Amino acid sequence: MSTQDNVLQLQQPVTEGGIRNVNFFNGRLLTSKDMTREQAARREADARLGLAVGDGVAFGLEAERDLKLDRPAAPVLRVKAGLAVNRHGQTLRLTADTSVALTRRFDASGATPCDCVFANCNPIADGVYVAGAGVYVLTIAPAQSNEGRAPTNGLDPSNVRCNTDATVDGVQFRLHAVNPLRFADLDPSSTLFRNRLAYRCFGIEAREQSAADPLRNDPSTYGLIDELRSAGLTDCDVPIALIYWTSEGLRFVDLWAVRRRPLEPDALRDRAFQARARRLVEAEAMCAQFQQHIADLLTESPAPTTVVATDHFRHLPPFGLLPLQSLSLRGFSDATFFAGLPRRPRPGSGQSTPFIDHRLLGALREAALAHAPTDTTRKEFVWIYRPWQNVKAQVDGQTVQPMLAFASGLIADMAIARFDMARFDYSNYAECCEIK
Repeated sequence: MSTQDNVLQLQQPVTEGGIRNVNFFNGRLLTSKDMTREQAARREADARLGLAVGDGVAFGLEAERDLKLDRPAAPVLRVKAGLAVNRHGQTLRLTADTSVALTRRFDASGATPCDCVFANCNPIADGVYVAGAGVYVLTIAPAQSNEGRAPTNGLDPSNVRCNTDATVDGVQFRLHAVNPLRFADLDPSSTLFRNRLAYRCFGIEAREQSAADPLRNDPSTYGLIDELRSAGLTDCDVPIALIYWTSEGLRFVDLWAVRRRPLEPDALRDRAFQARARRLVEAEAMCAQFQQHIADLLTESPAPTTVVATDHFRHLPPFGLLPLQSLSLRGFSDATFFAGLPRRPRPGSGQSTPFIDHRLLGALREAALAHAPTDTTRKEFVWIYRPWQNVKAQVDGQTVQPMLAFASGLIADMAIARFDMARFDYSNYAECCEIK
């Protein structure tokens, strides 16, 4: 056979790896194996669509402490209904809000192992699994169980073992332990612990190392979740929450440190820091993680106006919204929260925080998402703005939540007064300089 015989010709079908559907016709003898092959073909087609969409959380699956059932020694989470797609392209649907115990009872039954659809997604280990205090990643993964009995014909009723009526493709929740103590700078007693752990998941160290030599140092994988992929976290699992649990109970449930919206395949996925799709998904997660963290601080802190960003956030996301204190609503203090961070105008200059039109917040966020987070220890500059509509509503006596928007100092200034677009008394003016 010549070499030319092995060369694929134009319009020649490529059948290797193709989906093989059973050809039904009148007179064909059908067996259960034929129907199983047809089911497998359908699942393969669905999985390929799932791979095109990308892995991640499509909607829902938010986890929070179950206030009715949660106990310090036996924490329980309430997971909302939702849909996720794992790295095999399998869709994972939770149809109703569900309470999930983080400790597994000795009599708890696991998913039924199988050698068919979910062969790669069997339970992590058989036997008893009881979690203890520590840091964990909560994931959702496929599970399969048998349901009911089907009528049979020609089989011995006393020895029928294959008459299962249906196999149910469901989901299960798993806990994957994380050992933060292997990082010398992660101190669980520090107020920075949650933020620093979250940015380990975002792969902040790899980002910084790549900055010095981006042509040669652009790894295909980075971050704590990618590291866990080689230590028990399978491609069947979709992370939905980062959990810190001590003897006092759940300390925090951080969703966006580990969960991501579906990330479609990227032609540059092997060059992670050039792969814009992944960077944007992570930037969105950083912003959402900050908003959840700040909301928890607002709830838990006895005096939120005394909270300083550098005490709780080693890194700030590219964009964020900060609720401010008012007479009737709890919030933070502008001057206190951003104390020590360079901004414009300078603290003590006598000038107020620049205004921005609320209609520009979406554009500000989109511009900021393409940039890196802010390292507060390096005293990096941040833009801070007040939506003038929000300020005017307060002046007019409306009960509204005062707020600020902040963004990475790497983007261009968006606080620009425009004729016929801004009110004179809610506009920005050039900062005066003293001439000597």
